[in-house]
Amino acid sequence: MLMEVKNNIRYFFSAIRISIKSAMAYKASFLVQTIFMAINNLFFLIFWGVVFKNIGNDTGITFNNVLYLWSFSTISYGIAYFFFGGIQKINDYIITGAMDSYLLQPKNVLLNVCTSKCNFAACGDLLYGIVVGIIATGGDIRKILLMLFIGLFGSIFFISTEVILRSISVWIGDTKTIANRYVEMLLITFSTYPENIFKIGIKFILYTVVPVAYLAYIPSSLMANFNLKSLMLVIAVGLVYFTIAVITFNKAMKNYESGNNLAMKN
Repeated sequence: MLMEVKNNIRYFFSAIRISIKSAMAYKASFLVQTIFMAINNLFFLIFWGVVFKNIGNDTGITFNNVLYLWSFSTISYGIAYFFFGGIQKINDYIITGAMDSYLLQPKNVLLNVCTSKCNFAACGDLLYGIVVGIIATGGDIRKILLMLFIGLFGSIFFISTEVILRSISVWIGDTKTIANRYVEMLLITFSTYPENIFKIGIKFILYTVVPVAYLAYIPSSLMANFNLKSLMLVIAVGLVYFTIAVITFNKAMKNYESGNNLAMKN
């Protein structure tokens, strides 16, 4: 078991190096996608800046709260999709039978699939989130390190959600649209809006069905008032969510029907 863990860790870092080399091999595309993604995110913060300046604020929400929310959501998204971009291909591999080539390799199948692709644009989110976080923390090194650590766990929610929703395509058919809408309209959208603007019913959903609270709300509050119990809660929920994702994927693989596609993966 220990040897398997070491091999998976070694393979993970090897896959990261390959992803970075792949990005560098297409420098123009990489830079363009990164820059435009960062600019796209910047417009949303400009919008919030205008709101606070011209409309006022009676909710107790500060612009710094918004900066933290955007920092955590974009860092988490960036880590998940830049280093584990293959999560968006799980349903395609299952439906087309391309999962065969991964199942035949002597590697952890889920890790192999998740690291099979690299989303260049997600690097723009990651860098943008770090810059916004540095601004929000005022350059406090301890807070920046805490922010990156929590952001790493935040990426688990994106990864786990994609794995769960795309793996169930084994039973219900192509779930690409469902996964995309869930991530874009629920995880991303709600994680960039302050918790205080939602009523109790919506908040209940964001703390249970949709894990936005552990992705952005609690982490944001930790930056203002650190609480070890809250940090451990984020970590624990993240691990539970990831465990569910792994179990779902493994069960899906047991029900996966080979497409006799033995072509080598790209």
